[in-house]
Amino acid sequence: MSDTPIKPSSPTSAPTAAPRPFFKPWTLLLGFVAGLALLAYAGRTVIKRDLHPTAVRFHPMIAPDSQYEPTMGEMRAFVRARCRPDQILVIVGGNSILLGVGQPADRVWTKRLQDLLGDRYAVVNLAFRGSSPTDGGAFVAESLRDEFPRQIYIANVAALQAADTIGIETYRFIFFDAYYKGLLLSWPPRDQQFKDYLAEPAFHTARFERRLGAQIDAALHYRDFWNWWSATKFFTFATPYQPDPKLAYRARAKFADQETDYDTLPFDQRFSPSVIANDTIIARAYSANGYAKNAAGEWQLADAAREQFLRFAANAFPDSLKPRTLMLISRNSPFYTRQLGPDLQARDEVAIHDTIAGFEKLGYAALDTGNHYAIEDFGDRTHLTSAGGAKLAATVAPKIEALATKLGYVK
Repeated sequence: MSDTPIKPSSPTSAPTAAPRPFFKPWTLLLGFVAGLALLAYAGRTVIKRDLHPTAVRFHPMIAPDSQYEPTMGEMRAFVRARCRPDQILVIVGGNSILLGVGQPADRVWTKRLQDLLGDRYAVVNLAFRGSSPTDGGAFVAESLRDEFPRQIYIANVAALQAADTIGIETYRFIFFDAYYKGLLLSWPPRDQQFKDYLAEPAFHTARFERRLGAQIDAALHYRDFWNWWSATKFFTFATPYQPDPKLAYRARAKFADQETDYDTLPFDQRFSPSVIANDTIIARAYSANGYAKNAAGEWQLADAAREQFLRFAANAFPDSLKPRTLMLISRNSPFYTRQLGPDLQARDEVAIHDTIAGFEKLGYAALDTGNHYAIEDFGDRTHLTSAGGAKLAATVAPKIEALATKLGYVK
């Protein structure tokens, strides 16, 4: 046995504990889940209040014109802030004619309509530029059918014009939002068209991504949160509509409604020779499709054209909503119709009559906006000045009151 002493082990050779990780998988997962839950709660909470308390409509700075896409929650809050439970809700959808392009916010036609109808009604303008009857306003009205059972929805079309039941591509984000949040009725024609839309091979990937995003948003409401932030704090990117760095990131609710006032624009600026030439062609084609003269020399709609119109109109809205939907038939400015001559003017009148008859046959209410306007009542071929808007309101108000009585809203 050796007498050599055993040396103690060096401290450096002693076993050491492994360093503790800064993150543990379960804490990271818990934080992720908590963050999603907080986002979902925040989105559901902030969207309950009106983000646009001073707005009378969704003007370009709070609309897709400037890459701002209102959510269903946002528009529903907009309606709730303007309609009491004891009032009859009148939601105005449709396109730029009913939005009131060319009419300043304080003289827009829907304000005049509100004045004529009185406090028993609440008129809310949810029209958008280039929108179809079955876009945003229609889906908001449908989603509020139980909360505001006494309601009337208004939209506008040209003669023999109907709409896809899922709206148009520009505003289809609203349909996705409403559909995946379960806010709409089951309507087989719409469900089938949406199924076919998603399945189109050429757009399958893009539409799958949009569907997935809508499905995730239905749970997390991140778009509601983002819109709240964009409307009340600051917008997060510049757009072609507002590229100025000093204003591009400004909170959208801080922008005023700066609609052009057609009453202040000289006639020759609104009706230049090039504009007149183009719009005259459009006016001449207003009722061209499907009409021909019969043996008696009268304008008659072809059966195929009539059937196509009726099919689209029948599918556009669920049957239970048709009776409280008022379709306005918009006309061209008399500046153009007077240039058509008696024969084409007569064709337009027949087309408008056929359109109203078709809608009424399917259970809708329908109304000709009338030919009692002066040239000065139009700012261009289709859009009304404030004076023209007042005449439109005076035409529509009695129809709304009659429809409210028919529906049993007024005793």
